[in-house]
Amino acid sequence: MDAYVYGVIAAGAGVRPPDEGVDDQRVELVEHGELAALVSDAPRLPVKANRRNLMAHSRVLQSVIGGRCVLPMRFGVVMPDRAAVAEELLEQNADWLASQLRVFETYVELDVRALCREDDLLRAVVAERPQLAELRESLRGRPGPATHYERIRLGELVASAVAEKREELTERTVEALGPFAAATKRSDPTHEEMLANLAFLVDRGRLPEFDAAVDALDSELDEAIRLHYIGPLPPHNFVDVEAGTEAQAWA
Repeated sequence: MDAYVYGVIAAGAGVRPPDEGVDDQRVELVEHGELAALVSDAPRLPVKANRRNLMAHSRVLQSVIGGRCVLPMRFGVVMPDRAAVAEELLEQNADWLASQLRVFETYVELDVRALCREDDLLRAVVAERPQLAELRESLRGRPGPATHYERIRLGELVASAVAEKREELTERTVEALGPFAAATKRSDPTHEEMLANLAFLVDRGRLPEFDAAVDALDSELDEAIRLHYIGPLPPHNFVDVEAGTEAQAWA
């Protein structure tokens, strides 16, 4: 049976995986030397990336990260069988995987996203830039064909202002939370209402400080901006298990 792989941990860690994983399959450990992989059967290929399976993949990793480092695989990684997991993943990459587990042993990932409704965002950038409000007002009531290029210009100015707002908020978030993290990863917003999309690698011992910093930042931001705080998570953004020995860690 094909083996679906969730991630890699240290063997003998006393981990009890959840009863069910992707496609409702039982999750178990495949061990080789000092390493172990969280796996389950993969009865259907390709594995469907539906909400149920995505949540199951995350739930398996979440069951481990609370007290033990786990090097996560991306969703959908399948190997021919458990022997391949032991030999091709764990044995062939043993030195690199063991070194990454040591590097990340005390760390978790925390994701922080800043969200704002699109109409609130547009109102904010126009209010902060009087020239935009003036240009928009000058177009009010005038026929579309006569103001075609002015409207294009207004759209370009608004888009530039929104991009500046995203950069400004991203920098502010990094400035406020970065001192409590060992590393920071910036990603592009995934939709129009996302202003900042950041991942922080944080030592478990500094979680209370990081939590307090997030609360402080949230209280300082405009009420239209909402912080979405997720974690602790496996270090998805800071290690690439699939890249094997060629991957570059954050350290």
